[in-house]
Amino acid sequence: MIKAHKSPMLTTVLLCCCVYLAAQSDPSPYSLSILANVIDRNGRPVRDLTKDQFQIKVDGRPVGHLEATYGVAPRRIVVLLDMSASMSGEIATNKFEIAREAIKDLLEDPPDDVSIALVTFSNQVHDVFDFSQSRNSMARWLEEGSGKQGSPQVHGRTALFDAMQTAGKLFVPPCPGDALYLISDAGDNSSHVRPEEVRELLVRSQIRLFVFLLGDSIFFPVEDEESETREIKEIARATGGIVFGVPGYYRGVLGFESWQPAFHHGERMQEKIKIYTQLLNTQVNGFYTLRFDLPSASGKKRKVSLNIVDDGGKPRKDVAFTYSTLLPQPK
Repeated sequence: MIKAHKSPMLTTVLLCCCVYLAAQSDPSPYSLSILANVIDRNGRPVRDLTKDQFQIKVDGRPVGHLEATYGVAPRRIVVLLDMSASMSGEIATNKFEIAREAIKDLLEDPPDDVSIALVTFSNQVHDVFDFSQSRNSMARWLEEGSGKQGSPQVHGRTALFDAMQTAGKLFVPPCPGDALYLISDAGDNSSHVRPEEVRELLVRSQIRLFVFLLGDSIFFPVEDEESETREIKEIARATGGIVFGVPGYYRGVLGFESWQPAFHHGERMQEKIKIYTQLLNTQVNGFYTLRFDLPSASGKKRKVSLNIVDDGGKPRKDVAFTYSTLLPQPK
């Protein structure tokens, strides 16, 4: 791996951004914040909403709303690439090749001021390209063998939540709006860290989880497979992220020839990857910070619900939105 030259100016901007956002999100013991994205029907961000157009409830009760600010700044993304045996399978499944292409597209798409890191894992973390590494070094790794379908590194069990915890610690200090981009079939069978611990780490740091999920089948879904992905989907929702689903299909009559879902890797898949990358960048690049007061710090789950309304207080049907659905546990 080739080290990239660090940019003192970019580092200073990121640190200032983190300090500013952290100050905005924790001004008092009972004043909290969530992150939200709003897009129109064309997928473009809506940036001119006022605080009165956001209706927030915590555990079903309306909260005192302080402000809604939309911010755009250089962001950080850690890509988590699953290299376990389930991501390889038979070459005809195309699963790992699609994962590689999703990373390549991400490396090529965002502006240079977006910092990208890469962590690969199976039963343990393997390669770590931190924020000091260049995008070119990651691209070379993908092309020169280590990140290819036939690589001996693509094997073993899956310690998904262990890897997520490791990746989350690359954000030093964490900034509200930092993003994990997990590319995986989302099955975990080897972690020591519990999903609840990872969820709390991300929620408390306001790091959002975005998932490129390979594994849900469009025919004959299996209940066990759904249970494996449920926890990842829940963490993504809790942090305000999105799950980009890529459905596979079972070959043969009623799936009896192969229980490993296959994936089409053609022009339509490439177009879908580009759409997902653009949507990811839209979500990460700019978002609303919604600050509000709570009467006390009590409560266990602190579930958040949000609605976008027009000037008359009616729900808007011309926009889509995502937001953090869970507040951190009181310390």
